[in-house]
Amino acid sequence: MDNEGDDKGADDDSVCSDDDAEDESLPSAAPAETEASAEEDIGKKINQLRLAKGYSQRKLAKLSGLTNTSISSIERNKVSPAVNTLKAILTVLGSDLTTFFSDEWKEPKARVVVTPKDLLELSEAGSRVSLKQVYNCSTTKNLGFLIETYQPNSSTEEKIAHEGEEIGTVIEGKILIRVEETTYLLNQGDSYVIDTMKPHTFINPSDSITRIVSAHTPTTY
Repeated sequence: MDNEGDDKGADDDSVCSDDDAEDESLPSAAPAETEASAEEDIGKKINQLRLAKGYSQRKLAKLSGLTNTSISSIERNKVSPAVNTLKAILTVLGSDLTTFFSDEWKEPKARVVVTPKDLLELSEAGSRVSLKQVYNCSTTKNLGFLIETYQPNSSTEEKIAHEGEEIGTVIEGKILIRVEETTYLLNQGDSYVIDTMKPHTFINPSDSITRIVSAHTPTTY
């Protein structure tokens, strides 16, 4: 699921910290590193910067003028971005090429405990659907986890589709899940498993709040 208004740091106590352009050569990550190893780190670094901003892939794609598929492929190191594409992404994420490839880059330390204030809100400000990601700064995790809150009579974007699989449980209220042309009604205690490549929409049809916990793969949401 993603919800980008309707598309569905510092220290350990805050956010973890410490296609289309002309092709150019990317700078080296550090004098001691090879160009190949630098490229292997690009996707991981972009993923860290994106999550530190609290952006979903869909939001980053929209702000940088790319597609959600492009961002996903870059983060998973399936493609290496042209320099102009990387510049556009880094500008949105508040960074630049010099910082991105500097020796000062430090991989954040993974947490064991993630407190409520550490959760990353992936939804747009003012959205009536809240998608909070449980992010512990790990760069090797294979599973993403969301705590979702749907205000009365709210919904995600129409017919979202993204790579992966999602499983979730309704812990309060009820939710309508429309997958392609079929609609399912889930009540409290019901669970779902969906192929997120199929267009889907989540709708709270009631006058009460609905809460869901869900897990998804891949983690590059």
